[in-house]
Amino acid sequence: MKSIDRIFSESLKYFAQQEKTQRIFAAKAGISAPYLNDLLSGRRYGEDQTKRKIAAALGYPDRHYEEFLDIGRIIINGSPVPETDKFAGLGDEALRIRGFLPVNYSDQMILDSDDLIQVTEDIRKSHVAVHGASLRRSTASGLQAFRAPDDTMERYIMKNSTVVADLAQNDLNHLMEGRVYVICLEKETGQCTLKYLSWAEKNRTLLICPENSKYKPLVRRMENVKIIGRVIMFYRYC
Repeated sequence: MKSIDRIFSESLKYFAQQEKTQRIFAAKAGISAPYLNDLLSGRRYGEDQTKRKIAAALGYPDRHYEEFLDIGRIIINGSPVPETDKFAGLGDEALRIRGFLPVNYSDQMILDSDDLIQVTEDIRKSHVAVHGASLRRSTASGLQAFRAPDDTMERYIMKNSTVVADLAQNDLNHLMEGRVYVICLEKETGQCTLKYLSWAEKNRTLLICPENSKYKPLVRRMENVKIIGRVIMFYRYC
């Protein structure tokens, strides 16, 4: 057995141990269960192209292949795999391979004078990803994640929870009444908030309702409300 074959085999075994069955793991790796068994037992080693294909299916595409092999090297040296190395290759490209879409995150949702969102964090530093198939999306374009700025939507959306909004859903002509929207009422500060929106008077005034009973509903003329987008999901922190 070549050195690289052993290294690859140890990496593969490590990931196989994370799954309940070899059949499930083989499907995730994009190979048959018998072939996986041959690789794990050392009866077969696989060509370099095959190894790279399997690593890519497990979230380690070409430029992360060495990171996949590093796990095998660590195991061969008798060291435990550090927790941070378990998913070392799960960058944006690897997430997309697994069906997840990295979403741009901003610590605060604030509009500037040109009604543009002030993004305070870069997408590569974002901790937020959504499952594209579940949302019937193939791209994260138009999605924005941010921290819930206040407690007006508690007990539903807690303050500081991570919220994902679809910025394309900001047209009052297609308002989904009773849904939660990101809106800006304070145009001087640009501070955004979360509220239920409905028509008080069709195409004239909006009924803006909180979830938290300590805040009162508001009625505003539609031209005095800036709709940012509709909330499509959130990560709740209690």
